[in-house]
Amino acid sequence: MKIEQHMPADPIHEVVAECRKFLKNEIRDHVLEADLKKDTNWVNHVWQKSRQLDLPILLIPEAYNGAGFSQCSCALLLDLISSECAGIASVFALHFAGCIPFLSADENQQRSFFSLLSDDNNRKSALISPVFPSETDGHRLEVEEQNSGLVISGTTSLAGNALAADLFCLFIEDGDTTGEDITCVVLKKETPGLSLGRAADFPGLKTNAFAPIILDRVIVDKQAIIGKRKQAKAIMENAKNSLFRFVAATAMGAARNAYEKAAAYARRRYQFGKMIIHHQQIQRMLGSMQMKLSMGTAGYLNSFGDKEMILPFSKPKPALVKVFCTAVALEIVFDAIQIHGGYGYMHEYGLEKTMRDTKVLQLMLGRNPKCQIDVIAGELQNDR
Repeated sequence: MKIEQHMPADPIHEVVAECRKFLKNEIRDHVLEADLKKDTNWVNHVWQKSRQLDLPILLIPEAYNGAGFSQCSCALLLDLISSECAGIASVFALHFAGCIPFLSADENQQRSFFSLLSDDNNRKSALISPVFPSETDGHRLEVEEQNSGLVISGTTSLAGNALAADLFCLFIEDGDTTGEDITCVVLKKETPGLSLGRAADFPGLKTNAFAPIILDRVIVDKQAIIGKRKQAKAIMENAKNSLFRFVAATAMGAARNAYEKAAAYARRRYQFGKMIIHHQQIQRMLGSMQMKLSMGTAGYLNSFGDKEMILPFSKPKPALVKVFCTAVALEIVFDAIQIHGGYGYMHEYGLEKTMRDTKVLQLMLGRNPKCQIDVIAGELQNDR
């Protein structure tokens, strides 16, 4: 008698299957209206519902009641979420990146921080907003040392998840202007002296409010400092690289949505005696879109690997992965709009929203040309 051995299913496959149902029930029918209204309350509703799938705690180790998933698995889910709404996906992308520094905290800090995200006794899982120093907008925080910790004043650069966040993970330039001395602090939204500035009116990602954080002599105790003061640059770079990859995955999800809409429309649009998908020019465009989707997806997935092959540049740098994926995603969306003709610019088709969202993704963590310059500038600095 033949005995069948059933191997346990990969957890990521189960989460993807449940996530598809979640996206269909909670996002698909509401996304265009939420985009028009800039509905951040809807974001809170989606966040609450997502806890049923453990999405907010995917990166938290199992030892702290988390799911213990890899960053690559999170990127795949961001790709899937973005195929319905890049704005919602960006909320999760920033949150996942905000979880990364906690993995470098000491045991007591991890127990404290992770409990805010995974403790069933809490009303909801905390939403994190990571805030990085900007070299272009002139914002620089002032830091004073006190016996109990630090006193911080000033205004940060624009932070994603700002209006919905419960925790802010701030990376502060805490020394000279070289950017080498970085301090990482975690602040709760209700911290005395902390307030939010006016939300930016971006053309895309409208469900994710970006706003500066205003700090008026905010007292930070030592327990809220991750790592050692002025020695958190590696922690910051790790979080930034993760966010680069997550943004790339989000861009590919948005592009995947555009491609699927364009292919479906080409199969039902009749013109000049046949469905337009049978015209070679349409086939060429769809083939080009598929190529860019495949290469972009392979690029962000490969960036999570640890090994570099014999050939130079075989492991892509996270910043360049973000640049490539957001660039080709916008090209895919443009082609999808062109295939739709005039309908592509109508809000109810969703493509013009995807175009706006993808363009704003290009701005996250710095404009694409700036990211390319930073990569080479970093290599030159290492050559010294």
